[in-house]
Amino acid sequence: MKPIQLISPVDGSVYAERMPLSLQAAQAATARARAAQKGWAARPLAERIALVKAGVAKLNEMTPRRGRRTGVANGPPHPLWR
Repeated sequence: MKPIQLISPVDGSVYAERMPLSLQAAQAATARARAAQKGWAARPLAERIALVKAGVAKLNEMTPRRGRRTGVANGPPHPLWR
């Protein structure tokens, strides 16, 4: 299988490559996700909210690194979005 190239719209360079999953691996991942969703849905809403907030906090800790990657992946922000 050939890698999937992620191309920067900023300069056209390849900034990452990822190997696609085989059909069997994708089906297995889907089955795991479906099984995990049942456990997630069974958690009380307040617990799910707390877990999501904790995840957002972790992402916010990574903001400088994510910002650079987002800039490479998406290009600079459009002037109308500022």
